[in-house]
Amino acid sequence: MRNAPAKTSYYLLEGTNSFATSFFFNYLLFVLRDTHGFGNQECLYLGAAHGLLFVIGAWFGGRFGQRHGYFSALRIGFGGMALAIAIGGLFPSLAGQLAALGLWTVTMCFTWPNLEALVSENEPPRSLARRVGIYNVVWAATGAVAYSAGGWLIANLGHASLYWVPVLIHATQFAATWPLRRSYDQTRESTQAAHAAASELEPHHPTVPKPKYFKALGWAANPFSYMAINTLLVLVPGLARKLGLSMAEAGLLMSVWYHARTAAFVVLWLWPGWHYRFSWFAGAFALLFGSFLAMMTTQSIAILLLAQLGFGWATALIYYSSLYYAMDGTETHGTHGGIHEALVGIGICGGPAVSATAFWLSGNPQSPTWAMAGILALGGALVFRVRGRPVRLA
Repeated sequence: MRNAPAKTSYYLLEGTNSFATSFFFNYLLFVLRDTHGFGNQECLYLGAAHGLLFVIGAWFGGRFGQRHGYFSALRIGFGGMALAIAIGGLFPSLAGQLAALGLWTVTMCFTWPNLEALVSENEPPRSLARRVGIYNVVWAATGAVAYSAGGWLIANLGHASLYWVPVLIHATQFAATWPLRRSYDQTRESTQAAHAAASELEPHHPTVPKPKYFKALGWAANPFSYMAINTLLVLVPGLARKLGLSMAEAGLLMSVWYHARTAAFVVLWLWPGWHYRFSWFAGAFALLFGSFLAMMTTQSIAILLLAQLGFGWATALIYYSSLYYAMDGTETHGTHGGIHEALVGIGICGGPAVSATAFWLSGNPQSPTWAMAGILALGGALVFRVRGRPVRLA
C-alpha cells in the first residue's frame, strides 16, 4: 500500500528512539553510582522522580499530539531530548545530571504516544494487530541491544559516548520529521480511503466477543508490571557492585529478560489466539510475581537467568495487552497512547517509590523486594476484581 514507506519510517524512528533512551537512562545510573556515589536508595528516589515526571509528561504529550499534530509533538520530543542530553554532557555536576534527566524525561514523553498513534492510525482491526505487533518487536529488540551492548560501547568509546551517541540519534530524528511530515500530508487522504475500503472488505468474526473490561485489565496491570521492571532496573548498578561485575558484564547478564521479552513479542504478534482471553492474562501476572521474586532473592546465576525468561514473557504479554486493547476500536490514538504511556509512568514512579519507602522505614536491604511482592499481590487481586465486572461491547 502507499503508506508502507511512511510506516517503515515510523518504525525506524521508534527503534532508534528505543535504543537511545534505553542506553542513556540505564547507563546514567552507573555514572551516578561511580561519579556521585549513588547507592540503592538514591537510585530508587531518582527512579521515582523520573516516573512522576513521566506520568505528567505522557498524559500531556499524547493530548498535545492529538490536538496540534503528531509531528509537532515529535519535534518537541526529539529536539528536547537532544538538548537535555547535551546539557548533561556539558555539565557533569550532580545538579547538571539531574537537570538533564528531568528535561529529557518530560520531552521524551512527546515521542512515545505519538509514535504509537502514527503506527496505529487508519488501520483496520486485522492490520492494527499486525502494526502493534511489529511496533512492540521493534522497540523491545532495539532496547535489548542497547542494554546488552551499552556497557561495551562506553568501555570502548569512552564515558562521553553516553551523551554524544544519543544526542546524534535524536538530532537525526528531529531533522527527519520534516520530510516525514510532507510524506504524511501527501498520502493521508488516499490512505484513509484505502483503509476504509479494506475495512469494509475485511471479514468479520461476530462469534468472537470483545469485552470492554480487557482495556481496563491492560491499563490496570501495566503499571504493576512497570513497578517490577523499574525497581529491578534502578537496583542493577548496586547488584553489579555486589556481584563484582563490570558495567559491560552487568549489561550482558541482566539483559536476558530484555531479549526474552522481544522473543515473546514475536510470538504474541504472530499468534493472535491470546487476544481477549483472560486465562493468558492472569497467567502472565502470576508469572510476573514469581519471576520477580526469584530474580531478587536468588543467589544462583542459573535461577537468575531462568527467572528472567519468565519475567520477559510476563512483561511482554501485559504490555502488549495494554497497548493493543487501548488502540483497538478507537480513533483518538494520540490521546489513548498518552493514557497508555501515563499508566506506564505510574509504574515507573510507583515501583521505586514504594521500594525506597520500604528501605527508608526498615533499613533492610531486602525490604524493597518484599514491598514490591506485596504490591504485585494487590495488583493480582485488582486484576481479578476487574475481571469480575465484565461489560460487553455493543
